[in-house]
Amino acid sequence: MEQFFQSAVSFVWNKPVVYLCLFGGLFFSLRFLFIQFRCIPHAIGLLSGKYDDPNEKGMITHFQALAAALSGTIGLGNIAGVAVAIGAGGPGSVLWMWVVGVFGMATKFVECTLGTHYRHEDPETGEVRGGAMYYIENGLGSKFKPLAIFFAVAITLASFGSASMFQTNQAAKALNEYYDVDPLLTGIVLFVLTAFVIIGGIKRIGQVASKIVPLMCVLYVGAALLICLINFDQIPAAISIIFQDAFTGRAAAGGAIGTVVMMGVKRAIFSNEAGIGSAPIAHAAVKTKYPIREGIVAALGPLIDTLIVCTATALVIIMSGAFGTEMYKAENRYRVGFESVPSRALPTGWSLPSTQVVPEEKYEFQPFTDGSKVLHYAHTGTEHTAITLPKFPVETGSIRFSYFKEAGDMEFVVLKENGVPIGSFELNEERSTMEHFGNQVLHLEGYHWDKQWSSYVVNFDDLKAGGIREGEKIMFQIIPKGDNVSWYLDRFELVSSAPGIALTTRAFDTFFEGFGSIFITFAVFFFAFSTLITWAYYGEVGVYYLTKNKMAILAYKWIYSLVIIIGAIESLDVVINFSDTMIGLLVIPNTIAIILLHGKVWEWTKSYFNDLAAGKIKAYK
Repeated sequence: MEQFFQSAVSFVWNKPVVYLCLFGGLFFSLRFLFIQFRCIPHAIGLLSGKYDDPNEKGMITHFQALAAALSGTIGLGNIAGVAVAIGAGGPGSVLWMWVVGVFGMATKFVECTLGTHYRHEDPETGEVRGGAMYYIENGLGSKFKPLAIFFAVAITLASFGSASMFQTNQAAKALNEYYDVDPLLTGIVLFVLTAFVIIGGIKRIGQVASKIVPLMCVLYVGAALLICLINFDQIPAAISIIFQDAFTGRAAAGGAIGTVVMMGVKRAIFSNEAGIGSAPIAHAAVKTKYPIREGIVAALGPLIDTLIVCTATALVIIMSGAFGTEMYKAENRYRVGFESVPSRALPTGWSLPSTQVVPEEKYEFQPFTDGSKVLHYAHTGTEHTAITLPKFPVETGSIRFSYFKEAGDMEFVVLKENGVPIGSFELNEERSTMEHFGNQVLHLEGYHWDKQWSSYVVNFDDLKAGGIREGEKIMFQIIPKGDNVSWYLDRFELVSSAPGIALTTRAFDTFFEGFGSIFITFAVFFFAFSTLITWAYYGEVGVYYLTKNKMAILAYKWIYSLVIIIGAIESLDVVINFSDTMIGLLVIPNTIAIILLHGKVWEWTKSYFNDLAAGKIKAYK
């Protein structure tokens, strides 16, 4: 089952979701004449309360509705998600996040307008609830009700894994790693806080979110901006790297442009949730008689979430140099930098040239050499001399190295400490080639730049499969190939993976030592809490749509809160992958509905802005 859902989430969050969300965002941007930009001034007026009528139907203000929706999107996706995108897709993935964020604003405008227009009022309590399930059934008709039911079931189930368990698990891990806080204690604290808020319903959620989200956004973005201001002269280079890498893929782990685009698009969708249909649930509770207003306010969501908060994270990571092979953390105890190697100990053809003849490093933010000496091989002819590097322990990490290729090729053979080879690889301009001796044990991550310093990481997948005993070390043998070979090599070092939150933390620590571990840990806690309370409401509305039963809703709230404790002490990958699959599948019924209903939104938009221009819409402040 675990393998099935792992494959399912990989499939759903690949082309189906990505293509649907991209198509929807582009279509709505063109169809509504880029409403996401034209409506910004009016959106600011709505958020300020200028047009708030106290007698309008609803439960929360425009500002509280936006804060509630943002609390469901701003969280680990902005801290860890950006790091994941840069780690796997390189800095260029940020550009594609921006593209999706811009188009996603138009999608949010349409879906949140529909969510507010077709919302349902509880005849007993007067509470209003809305969301994709309501505009699917009421907007498209009863024949589409199976799609509405599917959406309600999927968003209810998804709330347990991706929101409740995953958010709590990551917050608990961060507090445990940096402050040795018992994960159970973190789970209990989040359980108490979340239960207190969600039992109070959307009004309390809106009140809490409207305080936490703006405060955390200001603090988090402020910290990133402070780093940017201190390093203002480096910002143009960071932006340049984003645009260059977006169309080359050189800084992507896989080195492919497809990886860059897919990671950027995927993480942006997962971050701002435009097209998923979750945000209309929060926005539908707003006090207004003009549904189009909430669409206008909602359009700011991806702007704040992706173009501001995600960009703040991205710039800090890029300026710290923690991307490509440099996202791995160096274990300085095991490094071969050639600073203390005597030249007389080197084989024929190998040397330690003076600094003056070593090629300069041209890549911003990333030093590929670690001192004044590098290993050089230069020889013309068919007879070459190989060199074997000192032994490395590899139980807990991978091995990274840098090289500058002037001419010819090199073969790198990985051997056990007894001299038995386990695999080899060669590097060239296009890609790396690898040969395994027996079982597959190692794979490469990195990129090659012609006539520039480049870097690769050798990852060890299954040491036992290669016959490597616990505690055994490995060696590198470097063999020149061809008639004319000239290479520079340096910085062979043991490294360990530092993805997600750990990467963002290390990036902040690069500029203010010790600050990242403090600030990011508590930012994760509060962002996780804000996501927990909003997704609890999303699941609650799903249960209400399916049952209309108060006891069922109360039971859901308590189960949701209790699952928080489970998520803190144990990460159930099968549950999280199942939830991520459900979130991805939400895109299908939601996109079908908003495309079929967009004509009505177009008519409402024209009517509203005509009335606004004619002075028929009253301002109260």
